[in-house]
Amino acid sequence: MSLSKNEQRCKLAGTNLFVHFFGCFGNPKDASHRNSRSWQRKRKVKMSLNLLFLTKLFPRKDIIGGPILIYHRIKNLSFLGHKITLISPVYTEQDLMDKSLENFCEKIFQIKSVRKRPPNEVERLYKRLKRPRFFLTGDGGYNQEIEDVFKLSLEKNHFDAVIAEYSVMGQYIEANFDIIPKDTMSIISVHECYTKSFELRAKKTEAISEDTIKELFYYEFEMYKTTDKILTLTKEDAEILVSYLPDLKDKIRVVPHGVDTKFFTPPKDKFQKRITKNILYIGNFQHYPNVDAVKNFIKHCWNRILKDVPDAKFYAIGFNPPQELLDLRGENVIVQQGGDNENIKRFYWQSDIFVAPIELGSGFRGKILEALSCGLPVVATPRAVFGINPAHKKDMFVASDYDAFSKYVIMLLKDYNFRKRISMNALKLAKKFDHKNAAKKLEQVLKESKR
Repeated sequence: MSLSKNEQRCKLAGTNLFVHFFGCFGNPKDASHRNSRSWQRKRKVKMSLNLLFLTKLFPRKDIIGGPILIYHRIKNLSFLGHKITLISPVYTEQDLMDKSLENFCEKIFQIKSVRKRPPNEVERLYKRLKRPRFFLTGDGGYNQEIEDVFKLSLEKNHFDAVIAEYSVMGQYIEANFDIIPKDTMSIISVHECYTKSFELRAKKTEAISEDTIKELFYYEFEMYKTTDKILTLTKEDAEILVSYLPDLKDKIRVVPHGVDTKFFTPPKDKFQKRITKNILYIGNFQHYPNVDAVKNFIKHCWNRILKDVPDAKFYAIGFNPPQELLDLRGENVIVQQGGDNENIKRFYWQSDIFVAPIELGSGFRGKILEALSCGLPVVATPRAVFGINPAHKKDMFVASDYDAFSKYVIMLLKDYNFRKRISMNALKLAKKFDHKNAAKKLEQVLKESKR
């Protein structure tokens, strides 16, 4: 791997840890361009904070979902003048080689990880750590090397705040809270309440026992009680947490998702009349609520839509579609792999409507903001629009039953002028959620006192 002048990279012997230092070594003339006058002007330097991020997935500018949200958080906090250290697992060679963040971080610690542990290894960790199995395997599952690097970073550096992105990473804050300095703010950024998610899945007849949910609740909310601040992406998510534990109310802050409105733009010919009838859903299919959403659409809406609009096509695009979705493919149903930004933007541009028939999970659906920013009319369930607060029938359509959901899709497919009017409103709504605005809100929280 060839390195830029500003980067020094090493792999620590005998470990899965890769460390990147930017602008820390070598000839002073080769110091990071972040010290240049043009860089400093861009960063609008104020009171600089030293921040440590722990993330479940490696933040990248080209990956949909959580990775791009965290990438923009880090990038814009850097532009606001703050210093960032990142500790993150990496799962693929693409993660390891990615340079999206080299301009925005002082140090990056990448730890090679696995998505799924063998059951016997999970059981050994379960007995030793006394944590729910959910926290021990899969994306963000417990990693001893992450914990070791976290402890060493706290020992060698002073941070103004430690931010665990995704609740699963909060396990490192909970387990090491006694060594976090009293003047360092600890924060867990809750992208989804796991307890609520498991309850919803159990209601849909998934085999999840009450004991599993109780154990998860106890540990998840013990983490939240331990930390200084909690971030949620939406007001609705904050209310979910408070409904389980009212004492959390004073430490919760809502910091919304954002969208890169300069990248996600309508195609130049967006408002030229077209003959396609393309319906789109995008999601990371390693996250089950996205699988469930596609199944909901096919089961409850698709036959009715085809009856009225026989040339309609439905595209379900995202990371690692499972066999149960691939089995749904047909002449008018396309399920395929896709996830990088350029690829996803092309699908937005080739589509006429975006649908979000989401019943599971919580959090902010960044995919809806991307669709709006590309000028796509959206039809969604109420759960899908947490945090967006759209005007129904003006900015988009929100339906709590699938008869109405199907009706709105059919109306939009059949009436070009109606679709165009909704598209114009969608663009206006998207501009309110630019990533830069979300970073400024986060900065306000970081500058609050701990208590």
